[in-house]
Amino acid sequence: MSSFAVALLAALLAVLAFPPFGLGFLALPAVALLLWALRRAPTALVAALSGAGYGIAFFGCLMWWISRTEPIALLGLVITESFFLTGMGWFVYRQRRLPLWSWTASIAGGWALMEILRGWMPVGGLQWGGLGYALAPYAPARGAAALIGASGWSVVIVMSAAVVVGLVEGRRVWILPPLGLWVVLLSAGALWPAVADGPPLRVTVVQGSTPCVEHCAGDRLAIYENHLRLTRTLPSGSADLVVWGESATGYATDPLLTPAVGESISDEATRIGAYFLVGGDRPIGDEHFVNANMLFDANGSYVGEYNKRQPVPFGEYVPWRSVFGLIPATDRVPRDMLRGTGPVVFDLGSGSFGSVISFEGSFARHTRDHVRAGAQLMVVATNERSYGIGPAADQLIDMTRMHAAENGIDLVQAAITGKSAVITGGGEVTAVTPLYEEAVISGTVRFRSSGRTLATRWGDWVSTLAVAGLVAALAWTGLEPNRNERRAT
Repeated sequence: MSSFAVALLAALLAVLAFPPFGLGFLALPAVALLLWALRRAPTALVAALSGAGYGIAFFGCLMWWISRTEPIALLGLVITESFFLTGMGWFVYRQRRLPLWSWTASIAGGWALMEILRGWMPVGGLQWGGLGYALAPYAPARGAAALIGASGWSVVIVMSAAVVVGLVEGRRVWILPPLGLWVVLLSAGALWPAVADGPPLRVTVVQGSTPCVEHCAGDRLAIYENHLRLTRTLPSGSADLVVWGESATGYATDPLLTPAVGESISDEATRIGAYFLVGGDRPIGDEHFVNANMLFDANGSYVGEYNKRQPVPFGEYVPWRSVFGLIPATDRVPRDMLRGTGPVVFDLGSGSFGSVISFEGSFARHTRDHVRAGAQLMVVATNERSYGIGPAADQLIDMTRMHAAENGIDLVQAAITGKSAVITGGGEVTAVTPLYEEAVISGTVRFRSSGRTLATRWGDWVSTLAVAGLVAALAWTGLEPNRNERRAT
């Protein structure tokens, strides 16, 4: 079988590691199969093309749901992300003759560098498809994320896959170190997971859904009215915090621009005796808008808001509009989102919480920024209605539950069409709603009163060490394969 065909098989195996399949244990054999294919490619060009094939197949199958909004958006994303795998294919081939220790360090560091770059570039980056998120279904792995983060698990998976390739090729392999690392990490995660251990908070998520899967006339008003109607069924005193998802209000139904909407929300906050966190997008002039989470206190008074900092390219703004604005599809994004300036932490008296909005919830750095700023609980408000029935919601939940586990905080995810969820500090989902149904879920979450986890304090420190290991390995062995052929084992 050709290297290209094996790389495609590896990509399909990797897709099975993520929702809707959720077979996370397949992440390691998928990467091992890819590395084996790249090492055995006849030329560097074939290896690069095999890497590109893996990227196209993996991201195309993983994120097919983006095509529901605009097929060209999926095409652009797949092409962009495949560039990273193309470079990885070339790099793996070039390093194939290194001794096992430097091969392992180089490949783990190279993959870590790729995920770091992919998380920031282009136009803000993408974390979907990060290997570490495939382990979200497993409690011990989530527990260990408080030590090494999801990005650290990516490094461990790739390092282990590199060793497996050496074993398959009959090289002298020290199998005990990577095996021992897995045992130590999973044991620590199972025995000492970081959890929220502070005062309790009763939270209710209202999922008002929408009258139509695709956008239709009057749907913005209907979404707001659905949320208000469901909220009016909540008994007085039943919650301490009520959450409406992203875009539950906005424009003609913005609570700050439309007095009747603001009064209705204030009345419900007063009646229930709860804080209200309400998502909405507000026009600013003719060319801009803000995407905000607005907080009202139990007396119905507006407290303040968090403004989304990372917009979705071609969804909430058009990058380099003078150039890309010529594309007809960009007419669907007539305004550009104004970015927020930083994390916002709200004090509820018994504890504090932060919130991120939709796409931001997929990035570990945004949740970590809020926790470092003092948040003891997190809320993710999202609106994934454009993606229809598909795995997007489950994929995002797996990412946010890993972020909860990384920081040892409870997390509430509120979506206007689902899936909404209540997640504990250990990343366990205790309540979840179906897609495209009106629903109300309630649960008791806790603020985190313990100190910061290692992942909160040091961030992606394992990835940083892996990149340092890459530099050290290259400096020690040299970049030219012919010089290393004599050292190969």
